Amino acid sequence: MKKIYLLLLTLLVSALSFGQTAIITGYVDSPCSGALGRTVEIYVDGTVDFTGWNLVRQSNGGGYTSNISISTLGSLTNTFAYITNDATILNTEFGINTNVVTNSGVSDNGDDAFQLVDGSSAVIDRFGFDGVDGTGTAWEHEDTYYYRVDGTPANGGTFNVLDFTYGALQLLDGQGTCNGGAALSTLVPFGTYSTTASTTPTINVSGAVSGLDYFEGNGPSNEDTFTVSGINLTADINVAAPTNFEISLTTGSGFGSSVTVTQSGGTATTTTVYARLISGLSANTYNGDVTASSTGATSQTVALSGTVSPATPQITIGGTVNPLNYTLGNGPSNEDSFGVSGLFLTTDITVTAPTNFEVSLTTGSGFGPSVTVPQTGGTAPNTTVYVRLAAGLGVNAYSGDVTASSTGASNQTLSVEGNVYGSATNSLVITGAFDGPLTGGTPKGVEIYVLKNIADLSLFGISSVTNGGGSNGSNVEFTFPAGAVTAGTFIYVASEAPGFTSFFGFAPTYTTGVVNINGDDAIELYENGQIIDTFGTVDCDPNATGTTCPEWDHLDGWGYRNSNTGPDGTFVLANWTFSGPNNLENGTTNAACTSPFPIGTYMNTLSVNDLSTSEFKIYPNPTSAGFVNITSNTADAMAVTVYDVLGKKVLNETVSNNRLNVSTLNSGIYIMKISQNNATVTKKLVIK
Repeated sequence: MKKIYLLLLTLLVSALSFGQTAIITGYVDSPCSGALGRTVEIYVDGTVDFTGWNLVRQSNGGGYTSNISISTLGSLTNTFAYITNDATILNTEFGINTNVVTNSGVSDNGDDAFQLVDGSSAVIDRFGFDGVDGTGTAWEHEDTYYYRVDGTPANGGTFNVLDFTYGALQLLDGQGTCNGGAALSTLVPFGTYSTTASTTPTINVSGAVSGLDYFEGNGPSNEDTFTVSGINLTADINVAAPTNFEISLTTGSGFGSSVTVTQSGGTATTTTVYARLISGLSANTYNGDVTASSTGATSQTVALSGTVSPATPQITIGGTVNPLNYTLGNGPSNEDSFGVSGLFLTTDITVTAPTNFEVSLTTGSGFGPSVTVPQTGGTAPNTTVYVRLAAGLGVNAYSGDVTASSTGASNQTLSVEGNVYGSATNSLVITGAFDGPLTGGTPKGVEIYVLKNIADLSLFGISSVTNGGGSNGSNVEFTFPAGAVTAGTFIYVASEAPGFTSFFGFAPTYTTGVVNINGDDAIELYENGQIIDTFGTVDCDPNATGTTCPEWDHLDGWGYRNSNTGPDGTFVLANWTFSGPNNLENGTTNAACTSPFPIGTYMNTLSVNDLSTSEFKIYPNPTSAGFVNITSNTADAMAVTVYDVLGKKVLNETVSNNRLNVSTLNSGIYIMKISQNNATVTKKLVIK
């Protein structure tokens, strides 16, 4: 009788130690658009009140930091619950619509981990190792699922890979009713976990292996790997390779038609198996299934595939080339580069530039219509080739294909393009930048003023520079749409429309993510691919530790250009006024802010539109000689007025001999207004 009591007591203690808890039982890395439908399943063993509980995600091995509250589950008993990023897709794919918490934080992309934490912050259960990115591990689950082995209890934070089975990697690609296929419920075993341990011998394998390729006569292929494990086994696992493939338990050696994964006490721990395509095959595509089998267990397969390519002459040309631009009379363009290589060649590779472009094997020199990339023993190692738009071209857009050729090989091409732009008219100027206080930091953007009539606004564009990242050079991130715009117009470019409209009371002119800037980011304004104005020091972050440019910080504030200044090319701090950080904080509208953004208040009494700036030439500029020469299309006298950056007149002269005396001016930047025969234009003057 005592033995019976003892047995009953043991069973009771065992039941109590397993019950009254929650267990992570599975996860699906949804293949639906936007990865919607990613879901964690938990099983409630006994009764659990989830008040104060969290599901915590670890992203890319960065630690368990992303809390997802599951308090709304309330009290549940002996049932499943689901935490998903899209309840509609969960219901569509699995028919699950009860005990559901929706939270966008469930965004594990196959290498993240989760843990359950109760109201006292105790870790109840965990999937994945702390501080480990799951990529390439036995528990990676990209575009597939994992599911808990029956009878394995909550682990209190001590994760064991063998407590779960894993779908093959990419198993779910293209699957689901969301992709026009069968419901995910036919592939993912949600709702099947049992607290009663299974005694059925089970084999687990990881996903398919592809890309086992080589060129004819150069086998075997490179290696790739898959994993094999098992539980409840009564015999070792035999792993057999398909025809034309071979496998090994050791990288680099020991390859053959089969390997044995041993078990101990019924468990075969996760074992890496190396696979490759055998040597000596003819050109073709090969595939087949590795089979893992053990007595009493359902055999599992891993698909292998590879290609043997003909060893014929071939050329590879790689990379992309940015637009190769310059201003009329200032060619050639800057260089860009690409790579050229070859295999099984019988002659060297000739790389030929298209008309109006030139190539070289050396940066800065040696440019011409073609270059030769040499081969040795049939191989041309990857070689850098430089390309640029040739000098002396007229204003136009140019394009063509660089061609790489060699005897017996198919020609390979790479498209290149470039522009020769006319001289800048400096018809736009950046007049303001703002970092708004509304939800999400909106509105963010810039104000731009039109100094002169513009027939085609698409010649202009902007780029942003984040956290002192340096100039974008000629990389225009947002080009304005084509169309005419008149002098005196303000253009507002915002990161999005709703916040701007709510804050300022009217819609922005254009929206683009390029101006999704914070109070430590800079903006560059372009005309014909060249920078004509800049807001912010492009190579300095005003918020960085030890910064040398704190003056233009406008976090949750603004910067505004002083009237009658700009465009400046580079950033001129003296031409700007700043609100200081946080002076737009708590304002629901601009007018309600502590220091409102002075929207639309910039004035430029010096700007006119009567004469193209190209009709006047000023040299030397910058000058340290005490004078500048001014020439135009006629010999008539010119009235010249010079203003400092604050708009104060500092010089007023009539010039009849093409020379203006500026020896009285201090070093700095000035605005020069030149009038001749009812025509007027402004120029920037720099005194060294």
